[in-house]
Amino acid sequence: MKEDLKELIDTIIEGDEDIAAQITEEALSSGASPKEILDAVSDASDKLGQLYEDREYFLPELFAGAEAMKASVNLVLPELEKLKIEPRGVVLIGTVEGDVHEIGKNIVGAMLSGAGFRVIDLGTDVSGDQFAEKVKETHPDIVAASAYITTTSQRLPDVAAALKEAGIRKEVKYLIGGASVNNDMLEWAGADGYGENAAQAISVARSLVDDLKGGQQ
Repeated sequence: MKEDLKELIDTIIEGDEDIAAQITEEALSSGASPKEILDAVSDASDKLGQLYEDREYFLPELFAGAEAMKASVNLVLPELEKLKIEPRGVVLIGTVEGDVHEIGKNIVGAMLSGAGFRVIDLGTDVSGDQFAEKVKETHPDIVAASAYITTTSQRLPDVAAALKEAGIRKEVKYLIGGASVNNDMLEWAGADGYGENAAQAISVARSLVDDLKGGQQ
């Protein structure tokens, strides 16, 4: 790996978004391909997730790293589009209806981008019908719904129900997560996967996309 890309990984792990953007611009100017840069960002994403799971990093460090990843990815995406390079998958993400918490969602979204996914962020307070309408418009591989509090987690089955009612449930995988969500809620929510934290969400998303695309062959 080129020295500047190793430096990019270190900078993302340190959570310095300005320097991450600068290194990315310099790498592009010096001939690094968008894929090489995205691979470096993906490596940083994996390392950040491991540091978090090992309890060496906590939410502030994870959030700073996610912002640094986003700064780099935002510069690379236009280059990928020019080259018509397909993303690893497309994820439609949002916080469920009645819930305005977004820090966790934003971290997952940034780390998904760093891992090579195209992320469409619907923001917060998103109803099941809004998820379904956007699925029909954008055709993602995964719908990812977050719920922070116990009362709003009750909205998770609404998303699966709206997708089913729209006749598109089989076209996408449904991933759930958030502070009030646990693995025991998978069947109840009608979901295909659960991410306990950002690192696990990325791993599950990769598996869900592989499963979806394998089933379509």
